[in-house]
Amino acid sequence: MLARPTAPPAPAPAPRPEPVASLAAAVETLAADPGGVIAFGEIHQTAKTAGVRSALARFTDEILPVLAPHAAHLIVETWMTTGACGEAEKQVTEDVARTTERPAETEDEIVTLLKRAKALGVAPHVLAIGCQEYAALTGTGAAAGAVDYDRLLSITAQHLGRAIQQALALPRSGARPLVIVYGGALHNDLHPDPALAKYSFGPAIFALTRGAYREVDLYVPEMVDATPALRAEPWHRAWRRAGAGKDVELVRRSAHSAILLPRRGLP
Repeated sequence: MLARPTAPPAPAPAPRPEPVASLAAAVETLAADPGGVIAFGEIHQTAKTAGVRSALARFTDEILPVLAPHAAHLIVETWMTTGACGEAEKQVTEDVARTTERPAETEDEIVTLLKRAKALGVAPHVLAIGCQEYAALTGTGAAAGAVDYDRLLSITAQHLGRAIQQALALPRSGARPLVIVYGGALHNDLHPDPALAKYSFGPAIFALTRGAYREVDLYVPEMVDATPALRAEPWHRAWRRAGAGKDVELVRRSAHSAILLPRRGLP
């Protein structure tokens, strides 16, 4: 019996995009063996890109229905606030909303995703931050009461990793062995930049599942244009030469890591 890997394979040095018929068709290819964990990452939408159909909406409408028949659980990177943690919770919530500049529609799209998952028979899960964590987030920083975003990103990765482990331990039928994760592309990285490694659950979940983990980043072309870090990645030059959104494209970084890029300009 062959040993299963505990460390992800190295990515291709210069992966090239390949045209695919649709996001759904690409996901069917990536999920040929639909067990384990598939973690989708996005570039969060902001007020500046509010006129572009979001990655979240595309995932809900085009990708989730393909995976749902195989999936038992969906974990979504979002916090449900309750007001029970007082001023610290209020301060963190307001500061994050102001700093991330997410459009108001994003919250509606998250609710739509959770409802759609449930309707498709996939149990949705969200993250819950404790009162002590809220207090810790506002108890450090350069200014009194400033939100510590380094700690927030670390806490988010920790909660996502914990939620994945819990979902893997929950009952899953033979027909629905898959756990899906949806959140920021920073957290699902299999090969994070060393300076950002503490924000990623990817390597730990790859090791935990002994290779039954896939990282899939869903990048809307207009958001790639607005993100210098993505424009510096090895696949970007080839994507530009291929038309930069003329077609729906799949970039295979490795057997466990891929990028999906929908067609530019579609509603």
